[in-house]
Amino acid sequence: MKVSVLRRCIPNGPFSAGLRGLALLLLLAATADAAGPARPNIVLIMADDLGVECLGSYGGTSYATPNLDELAGQGIRFSNAHAQPLCTNTRVQLMTGLYNNRNWQAFGILDRNSQTIGHYMSDAGYQTCIAGKWQLYSYDPPDYPGAAMRRGTGMRGQDAGFDEYSLWHNGHTEDKGSRYADPVIEQNGAMRTDTAGQYGPDLWVDYICDFIDRKQSDDQPFFVYYPMALPHGPMTPTPISNDWQDPSKRHDDSTDYFADMVQYTDRCVGRVVDKIDQLGLAEQTLIIFYSDNGTHQSITSNTDNGPIRGGKGLTTDAGTHVPLIVRWSGVIQPGEKPHLVDSTDFLPTVLDAAGKPETLKRTDGVSFLPVLMGDDTARRDWIFCHYDPRPGWDKDQFSHARFARDHRYKLYGDGQFFDLEQDPLEQSPINLGTEDDERVATRLRLQSVLDQMPNPEPMPRDPLAFSASHQEAFFGKSPSMELLWGEGKFTEGPTVTPDGDILFSDVRAGRVMHWNHQTSQTSILIDDLPGVNGLASIDSSHFYACRGGGRRALLKVSFEGKVDVIADRFEGKRFNSPNDVVIDSDGALYFTDPRYGDQSDRELDHEGVYRVEDGKVTLATDQVQRPNGLAFSKDESHLFVADNNNDYGGARTLLSFDRKSDGSLDNRKVVYDFGMGRRGIDGMCVDQFGNVYATAGKGNDAGVYVFGPDGEQLAVLPVPDVPTNCCLMSVDDQTFLLVTCQTARGTCGLFRAAVTPVNVQGDSN
Repeated sequence: MKVSVLRRCIPNGPFSAGLRGLALLLLLAATADAAGPARPNIVLIMADDLGVECLGSYGGTSYATPNLDELAGQGIRFSNAHAQPLCTNTRVQLMTGLYNNRNWQAFGILDRNSQTIGHYMSDAGYQTCIAGKWQLYSYDPPDYPGAAMRRGTGMRGQDAGFDEYSLWHNGHTEDKGSRYADPVIEQNGAMRTDTAGQYGPDLWVDYICDFIDRKQSDDQPFFVYYPMALPHGPMTPTPISNDWQDPSKRHDDSTDYFADMVQYTDRCVGRVVDKIDQLGLAEQTLIIFYSDNGTHQSITSNTDNGPIRGGKGLTTDAGTHVPLIVRWSGVIQPGEKPHLVDSTDFLPTVLDAAGKPETLKRTDGVSFLPVLMGDDTARRDWIFCHYDPRPGWDKDQFSHARFARDHRYKLYGDGQFFDLEQDPLEQSPINLGTEDDERVATRLRLQSVLDQMPNPEPMPRDPLAFSASHQEAFFGKSPSMELLWGEGKFTEGPTVTPDGDILFSDVRAGRVMHWNHQTSQTSILIDDLPGVNGLASIDSSHFYACRGGGRRALLKVSFEGKVDVIADRFEGKRFNSPNDVVIDSDGALYFTDPRYGDQSDRELDHEGVYRVEDGKVTLATDQVQRPNGLAFSKDESHLFVADNNNDYGGARTLLSFDRKSDGSLDNRKVVYDFGMGRRGIDGMCVDQFGNVYATAGKGNDAGVYVFGPDGEQLAVLPVPDVPTNCCLMSVDDQTFLLVTCQTARGTCGLFRAAVTPVNVQGDSN
């Protein structure tokens, strides 16, 4: 059966305790006589990163999914099933039947005190088995900021109520190894030693099929939970991929393998279903297939309604709308159901099917068993989502969001209101002044849902906690910042002139500001330079400026206001958005050219660090995802580059490059990784001892972070909110750190703090 994919999707949801309990009792009463065979076997399968657009039964045309399409034809295909935008968020809800606002701790962590679906089904008299991906015990790498607070605080698979288990990532992150070729698997208390040359998903299906074989004739029914690894990245060859035949390529990572991974997802599900059918258990077994979130954003899939880009991590339908297929041969009638379902509904549903609904004392979910049995009046009117995957490695790129929605409309906690039927990508919020009576009533109803749902404070963000062994030496016992000027819109690029004055840019106001060291007054030096950003000065008559807006270029600007374009093209193509600039002792200029802002008309196919000397522009390196701040090492033999990519999964690293004799950059090294998801380094400078001062973070993380020349973590100067750039200046015998930033109170300008550079390495100058 092939049906066109629906344009609108829905995220996750909750029900108030009173309404939920009443609804469940009424639904149970309505379906008590309609239930199928008592205590069926139950197999719950959950794919990893698979949106609806990937299946043929939902209108997908890019991938071969014959087994899942056949399963949909034999059972019920839900068109409005939703998950959380990321895997742990969904898995915690599915395992506990509770929304994330009730029991969320951290990404990759399941509260070890939780009552899980495994516990409930074991207590209900089921023989239980789990095989596949776990990743709910210890997620952060040991050196990740705040990791010590969370490592090992979750639940292991063997403690989750399952009689038998075969799991990947059941321990610490650094020990998890591969989930695909040559997998690392812990099975019933021991690590498997026979996995070399094998494929993890095959081993888990073998394990599940063996369990079903052994338990089929027992008096007790069985419950199998198969949290798949497929088709989550790394996107590597499968046994049906041509490259699988070459063992050296089995761990290669490329989106080219995604189609094979989806096909292998289908193959694995097909093998489990075939085992049930071959044993004659189809009428005694309830099979449920689901997914934990949408497809990865790097994947675009074709459907009957056109291409759809994956939305994993996003709260739009692209990140939450997932397949839900249910088969119970001879008991439920095949067809399509438009009913809303979310990840909290699975626990009450399987307990309902197991005949033990009364054992579930607390849940946000609603059993959809009555819907399976033909009661179309058993409908959710809305679903709710509390989404905040932080804290955790690579997760500070996300922010807290909550919303409630029905089949058509969606209301966020910040008041944005969308008509998903007309605007599935949520690009145009409904203007409150244009709402008709239906929309007004719907908005009020959804607001009442949000109002009744607890909204705990977001999990605390861990500061980028350095060892701070030299903290007091650099900044004293009580670091403080003095505001020199605070009337900017977005200040950037401070530099000190040979005369001891300070120049800095006000990017959004399109102007260069001048702070006079004699009068301590700030005035406008140059006006009408839209997008002016990083500055560099070594001469009393002029300075250099990066202009990222308008005519994107590197400029030479005189103090009288004359502006000359030094470079605005590379090999005839316009730059992306020149950002920061430094000058070496010979007068050569280096500047970064990231893709910030509107890049719809970009001409270059790369982002780079460029060198300009004697009017000639050369590409020094393109081995940076999103180059931002720059600073030379003390002897100018190295160039530090900030890689600050705010895209999903982008790099947040401090890099160092060797400077070759021709001025090009080579031998790329990661000096420090800020954890990708955080706001990484914007600007930076280097002191006389080679220590690097880097502005990074925002909110609780905001600071100027100090590293030794080799990347040793030394100290941090907390700043009010969002630091953008910094430089050093000396006045008499005192050194000051100048910082441009904006504060949580709305002040945006130039700040100054006293600093004492420390010769950490003890070498001579």
